Amino acid sequence: MKTHENVHLLMEKEKAGLGAAYVYGFKEAMYEMKADVIVEMDADFQHDPKDVVRLVDEIDKGYDYVIGSRFAKGGSIPEEWAFKRKFFSVGGNIFSKIVLGIFNVNDFTSGFKASRVKGFVDRLPLDTILSRGFAYKIDLLFKMHRLGAKIKEVPIKFGLRDRGNSKMENNNMTDSLRVVVTLRYNENKNFVKFLAVGGIGFIVDAGLFNILRIGTLSSRNSALASGFTAMMVTFILNNYWSFGERKIDGTKKKVVGFIVYIIFSSIPIAVRSRLVGFSVSMFGDTALVSNTAFLIGIILGLIWNFTVYSKIIWKGKK
Repeated sequence: MKTHENVHLLMEKEKAGLGAAYVYGFKEAMYEMKADVIVEMDADFQHDPKDVVRLVDEIDKGYDYVIGSRFAKGGSIPEEWAFKRKFFSVGGNIFSKIVLGIFNVNDFTSGFKASRVKGFVDRLPLDTILSRGFAYKIDLLFKMHRLGAKIKEVPIKFGLRDRGNSKMENNNMTDSLRVVVTLRYNENKNFVKFLAVGGIGFIVDAGLFNILRIGTLSSRNSALASGFTAMMVTFILNNYWSFGERKIDGTKKKVVGFIVYIIFSSIPIAVRSRLVGFSVSMFGDTALVSNTAFLIGIILGLIWNFTVYSKIIWKGKK
């Protein structure tokens, strides 16, 4: 602006919602101002400008997403708020925490945040946010979490509005509910894809297991060989499909990722192999005994693998 050159005022051509306005601001900050950190806050002094320094300090300490939290220990909301608003605000955050499974966050709808751009905001799908209204906050928080951002809450005292009028839409609660449920559903699609890949892996695994078993290898060694073959097939499918939005890029990272994949995936394979070996030694090396033990091992491995894959291998890139 003419008086303050470091102030940039953006004007939308038409009112499109709070989320759309923030996306507009994010892009301006990233592409035009080349920002390293983006701070979101209300301009009606419900957020204390002095707290900006506290949030940015946490970015300097290595955190990627810092939330000015009303519900963290030491934070607060106005006592003057009506019971209904307090109930929906507190209850909505508890609901979001449980459904989305992000237990280190207490304030999902805070409008006061500092975000690291490189590796995080610049990787958010800003053009396809789930809400153009207030619920964009929940959407972006969840996606920052999925990218592996180190999140820190800084307690703030949320004040009463000093000036201006509330921009809160009438459908804020239902829109937030829709976004939370949609995010959970979309996240579960990863599990559905994982099951499909697991099905393909099972066909490869079980087919090769029985081919080798009726050949020259013992049931135990057949289980090892078929397991490692299926593991290579499923790594490729998981990387490019099941967890495609978080896929491991680059030859070096793929090699490292595959080594980690082998290490963790070998654990249920080894357990299954021992289970098959123990079962046939106790009850005889028949098709029924070996395949029953094999199937039990598959089920145990399924639970282990999805947990490890989603939480460690494809948790998001730093």
